[in-house]
Amino acid sequence: MRSNRWFRAYQASVQVVVLGSLLAGCTEMQQIAGEAARLSGQPGLATSFQKGATMAQQAGSALLPIGEEEERSLGASLALQVVTRYGGIYEHRELTRYVNLVGQVVALTCNRANLDYHFAILNHDSINAFATPAGYVFITRGMLQHLQNEAELAAVLGHEIAHISEKHILTILQREKQIAGITEVGLTYVNQNPALFKGLIDAVAKKLLDEGLDQGKELEADRLGVVFAARVGYEPTAYRTLLQRLRAVKGDDRAFFKTHPNFSTRLTEVEGVLSTQQLKSTGVLLPERFLHSLQGRL
Repeated sequence: MRSNRWFRAYQASVQVVVLGSLLAGCTEMQQIAGEAARLSGQPGLATSFQKGATMAQQAGSALLPIGEEEERSLGASLALQVVTRYGGIYEHRELTRYVNLVGQVVALTCNRANLDYHFAILNHDSINAFATPAGYVFITRGMLQHLQNEAELAAVLGHEIAHISEKHILTILQREKQIAGITEVGLTYVNQNPALFKGLIDAVAKKLLDEGLDQGKELEADRLGVVFAARVGYEPTAYRTLLQRLRAVKGDDRAFFKTHPNFSTRLTEVEGVLSTQQLKSTGVLLPERFLHSLQGRL
């Protein structure tokens, strides 16, 4: 009974901290998508976006080695690790709402649009963003301060959404479960083995936050982040511009490259997806709306 209370309190703390972010309504998300499509001169994008979102929601998610209920438990616990490690949640209602509006629209273009996505800002100066399974996405204050427009924000959030949609972190969880000899991490298991559950979460958090994902997964997230944002109508080259600017800022940052491929490799991947996907320039950057949303809030 005691371990049951511990687990429920653990999850409740995540819900209070992370899910307290104000989520956008469906109408508002459609408005953002529609405006981006209109400004791009491609009004048909709005209709395509809505059809794609409906198809994704109807399709549901594929069978997972880790079930969705289990994914939610593990994802929430990992999210709390991220929040704890990176200074807690940055509490600003309107700014959080804005990040959610952009993130929710981009998430509807991925192949796991049926998940409930939650976006929050971390109170940390580092230039970074994170995702954990089941739809938890975080961006640091430091990253927001280095962005110049909404299209860049959409691409960064798209990168993190790709980690979730392509189940990148779930592969780490599955591997660690096999090492620990764990079959399924449901509530019954947690009640019986709270120490092993904590050990599993700690091991995955170390891999995710200290060692980073496989470079192939990071590059795939770069490619898909560009595609997801472009599907809404944002300027496809925005992410390339951001990576170029970050390369100038961070230079040969070995700490950063410990968890990410170098910028030259990432830029090559982005150039490749712009070419192979034939993503045409829309010019939709929305710098004024982005800067207005951040003004005086960071």
